[in-house]
Parts: sequence; structure tokens; C-alpha cells
Amino acid sequence: MSWIFFRFVGSMIFPYEALYIRALGASGFIIGLIGALGQTTLFTSRILGGYVADKYGRRDIIVAMTFGLAASYAFYAVAPDWRLIAVGVVVQNLCLLYQPALSAITADSIPPEKRGLGYAMANVLPEVPAIFAPLVARLLIEEFGFLTGMRIAYWITVLGSLIAADIRLLFLKETLKTGEKLRARELIASFRRSVAEMGNAWKLMPRQLKIFTVILLISAFEEPVFHLFMSLYAVDRVGITEPDWALLSVAWSAVMMVVGLPLGKAVDVMGRKRALVLAYLFWTPSTVYFILCRSFTELLIVLVFFAIGGALFNPACQALMADLTPREARGRIMATIGNLNLVAAAAASAVAGYLYDMNPMWPFLACVGLGVLTFTLVVILLREPERREE
Repeated sequence: MSWIFFRFVGSMIFPYEALYIRALGASGFIIGLIGALGQTTLFTSRILGGYVADKYGRRDIIVAMTFGLAASYAFYAVAPDWRLIAVGVVVQNLCLLYQPALSAITADSIPPEKRGLGYAMANVLPEVPAIFAPLVARLLIEEFGFLTGMRIAYWITVLGSLIAADIRLLFLKETLKTGEKLRARELIASFRRSVAEMGNAWKLMPRQLKIFTVILLISAFEEPVFHLFMSLYAVDRVGITEPDWALLSVAWSAVMMVVGLPLGKAVDVMGRKRALVLAYLFWTPSTVYFILCRSFTELLIVLVFFAIGGALFNPACQALMADLTPREARGRIMATIGNLNLVAAAAASAVAGYLYDMNPMWPFLACVGLGVLTFTLVVILLREPERREE
């Protein structure tokens, strides 16, 4: 239920985030640096978050930090230029301290034999109302202009996030009872221990989880390219208008909703590895088409294929990670994997911004090469476990 509110407001602002930051005076390189700042901050908070999730439990940290996350969007709403956006990004990612706990509580709550479907439901069901969220942003932009319309959208995001936080406060149940209470004065000491626990978490990983982590680390270079620069490329090179970008976002969400649950179930039937292979077969050729397309219709086709690939990749990735991760160390291991990916994503954000200013095609050409590499590693090296972790 909390994800329903988060996905709605997120789908309203997410398609326009990079365009909004650029409208506040940022270049492509600055946008990349802001992305890198956010990833670096998130890296710091997740180091602590993984330890806290296993040491003190999941629920309390999720609830407290969700309220902080809701407040962070106010920086976006009032920002006179991109500098205050950078402050909001730091606050937002510090509050995402709760992510390892949220990942762990989700894995704790889904039976192993139904993880593919379970993760698909968690990914897809909140998208149902979110399908129409970009249309709200489109209406606000057309009615009030781009900047004022987006400021209103961010205030709506503050409200929706506060509702999500209240839902978690009232209804979320603890899945790991430790008997210990989290105290603010212990955070610094916990941070030091968390750094040490990252090394221990790597040692606790089985061999196949280490291989999978390396594959995810390479793949992590691609995500910030699309997150930060896909909308800019669509407007700058494909020729899509800002309101029409909302329509494409609606189409993407609709495809995810239609195919998400069936493909999530298919992950349980066909296996995690085959689902990952299929995802890359959808993604990599579509990235080439994205670089070359020059019309609304062509971009719509690309987004459909991207959505299908994502509907396979996300539950397969989440399910395989849960299959391979021991329950008693799940928070630490998931935090370590997430942190390694954040290091890669931070570097990729800055580099992608620099490349985009030189030539908007270059970051996406790099993604094609990385897609081929990760596809090859999945096919050759990755194996599913004979027995899945509970």
C-alpha cells in the first residue's frame, strides 16, 4: 500500500527529473555530477543501513527514514536553481538508509518457491494507479508552464510520501526481532562496524552470488545513463515534446502492468537465468534502435521492449539474489551488493554527463557494449542454486 503512493508520485515526477534540473540551469555534466552525488550519499547511508537492518530489525528504521524521505522532496519544490536540488538529493539519499531493511523485510515475507511471482506483484501492483500519474504532470505543465507545473508536482509528491510513511507507521510488522533498540548515539559506532561488516558480508557470499554481484556491478553502469539522460535525448535528438514524454511514460507503465505478473510467474517456471538472458535480448538491440529512432512511434516501440525486458529482469534479479543469500546475513549482503553497484553508478553518472555534453549518442553507445558484455557473462558463468535459501 505504501508503494502505491510512492509509485504514483514517483511516476509523476520521474520522467521529468532531468529536464527539471536542466530548466534550473544545469548542464548535462552538472546533471551527471548531481546523480553521482546522490549515489555517493546513498552508498554512505546504505553501509549503515545493512548493519542496522540485521542488528536492530527492519521496521523502525523503515518508518523513521520514510518520513525524512517525504520531507526531502520539498527542496525540489522550492529550488530557485540546481544547487538546492543538490541539497535535496543529499537529504533524500541519506534517508534511504532504510533500503537494505526494506529489501530484507520483503525477502523475509515471500515464500522461496513463489519469489518470482511475489516480487513481480510487489513491482507491478503499485504501478496500476501510477499509470496515470504522468498525465497529472502533463496537465500541470500545460496549465501552469513547465517550471511552475513541476513545482506543484513536487509538493504533491511531499504529500503522497507522507501518506506512505503513515501507512508504514501504522501497519508494517517486524520480521526480525532482535530485542535491541536503535539509539541515535550508537549510529557513529554502528557506521564503523558496518564498514567492517561489508568485508565479512563478501566472505559470507557463496561463489555464485559473488559472480552474480560482479555481473550486477557491470550492469550498474547502465542504469544512471537511462535514468538521467533518456528524457533529455528524447527531447533533444528524437524531437519529442515535454508533454508527449508523459504519454510515452504512460505507455511504458501500461506495458509493465500488463506483462509484469505473467512474466514474474514465468521467472519461477523458466528459471532465473533464462529470464535474465531474455531480458538482455530485449534490452540490447532496443538500445541500438533507441539511438537511431527519430519519431514518437519509434520511441514508443523502444519503450515497449524496454518494459518487457524490465518485467523479466527485475523479478529474476531479486529472486536470484534472495535464492542465493543466507537469511541471517541477508541485510548485510544485500547492502554490500547495493553499495558496490552504487560505486559503479556514481562513476557512470559523472562520465555519462560529460559524454552527453560532447555527443548525446555516446552514453547510450557505451550501454550497448556493456549490455553485450553482461549478456555474455550471464550465459557463460551464472548458475542457479540447487537449493534456494529460505
